[in-house]
Parts: sequence; C-alpha cells; structure tokens
Amino acid sequence: MFSFVCQRCGSCCRWPGSVLLETADIAAAAAALGMAEKEFIERHASLARNRAQLTLKEAPGGACGFLDAEGRCRIYAARPKQCREFPHGWKVAGCPGLFPD
Repeated sequence: MFSFVCQRCGSCCRWPGSVLLETADIAAAAAALGMAEKEFIERHASLARNRAQLTLKEAPGGACGFLDAEGRCRIYAARPKQCREFPHGWKVAGCPGLFPD
C-alpha cells in the first residue's frame, strides 16, 4: 500500500498515456474553458486506442495539453476523473507524492 499527497508538481501530467474522458469530464472541462462541448471535443479530444472513448490530446512529447508554462493544470478544478483519482489504478514510479505505508 501507499499514501499519496499531491505536490502539485505536474510530473504525472508529463507522462505519455491516455487520459480517458467520461461524459461528465467533457461537460466540466468545456464549461471551465467557456466553450461548447462539441468545440471542446474538436479542439482537445481524440478517439482513444480502445476506440470506445475519447481521450485528451497530448502535447508534443506526451505531456498533457492543459499544462501551462509553469507546469500547472489550466483546468485543475474541472480536470477529468482519471486525473482526480490519480494515482489509484495507475502504475507509478518516481512520483514525489507517493509514500510507502
């Protein structure tokens, strides 16, 4: 087991991989950005590898496209469920917020 305390360092947002979106995630992120859900999908989502869901588009190098210049999430209050639940359900190495119990 482990404990997790978010350090708000953005390290987890720089790893390549799919951030799968649920319907509520799309609605919340679109509202936070002041855009329609359709526009959010067109600009910030793509079809996931499983071809059953949408995923956030990545920036070059695999980082999340919502990281700002300081490495902070531009939609933190409306971040997807998968991000809110990090690191549960992930295999994580080197995250500064993980502590063994």
